[in-house]
Amino acid sequence: MMGNILAIFDQSEIYSMRLSEYLREHLKLAFEIQTFSVEEEFNSFLESEEVSLLVASSLAIQDSEDLIRKRCGSVMILEEEDFKGPSRWDQEDGFFHMSKFLPAGKVLEKILEVCMERPERFPDLGIKHEGNVCKVIGLYTPLSGSGQTTLAVQMGEQLSKNGKAILISFESFSALTKSFDSEALQDISDMMYYADCERDKFCIYLEKIKVRKYGLDYIAPAKTAMQIKEMGADKVRDLIALLAEEAGYEYVILDLKDYPDGFFEILNMCDVLYTINRNNSADQYRMGKYNRVLCENGYEDVLSKTIKCLFPDEKGGASYKRYVRELIEKGQGVLGLGA
Repeated sequence: MMGNILAIFDQSEIYSMRLSEYLREHLKLAFEIQTFSVEEEFNSFLESEEVSLLVASSLAIQDSEDLIRKRCGSVMILEEEDFKGPSRWDQEDGFFHMSKFLPAGKVLEKILEVCMERPERFPDLGIKHEGNVCKVIGLYTPLSGSGQTTLAVQMGEQLSKNGKAILISFESFSALTKSFDSEALQDISDMMYYADCERDKFCIYLEKIKVRKYGLDYIAPAKTAMQIKEMGADKVRDLIALLAEEAGYEYVILDLKDYPDGFFEILNMCDVLYTINRNNSADQYRMGKYNRVLCENGYEDVLSKTIKCLFPDEKGGASYKRYVRELIEKGQGVLGLGA
């Protein structure tokens, strides 16, 4: 008995194989993907296995409709002709349709929509991963204008070469969306909601709203400091646990600017914390106050896993990337980070 099966059925072997290859590479949900171009083989498979989601061309399934209704939880019909809608399948529960001739990326988007709409039909559908240990990397400094977000992005891109990495920013009115070429309609506040209230949709929703650039995944930050404050340490801890255990992230990078409730506790969640410093008296004074406040509140452990760094004048190019790699190597000395 297989898990959640996604079956592709089209009479064109080339089409079905190309769509299968695309989904195997880009659809990160843990479907067992089965591909068919011969009706007899498809029907034989259905007689022995239940299919969570069938993606099939309208012509391919004409003679298998009754079996499909019995054995398939949800069905995406790829209409062969220039589809305008409506479809003869519209009135049936669990049946969806779109044009066969749209790009494969649109098919993937529709699959995510179907999973979001009827998550109960995809029990225990997580994200494909190998169960590796997750490291939480924090970046925080009490100094303004330090280049912390630039460092967080560069560090995330470097770490993504070693394993699956995601960047979460706690900065209101952040320019990160511009850096990732994406003005997101949903943000980290929405992810917190799904983590708290609808965990069965968490992985599906994550796949829908995250953005990837240079191998690094990213969730848009909350828009205001008020939203960030309301998140709280417990919600952040739950989110990190889901990202690690359900989504399989090996690195969660926290770019900490504004202050969620329980901020020091969030700092303490980090396996290693990078703090940017500057060599002038005013900034040294601020850094000293920050260190004293940590100690006065019982968070000496945060200081013990802190790596202090000076931000170089150059914020790009080969020398900067080399500097970021050196910082990651220092993190390895703390907890085997990036190994």
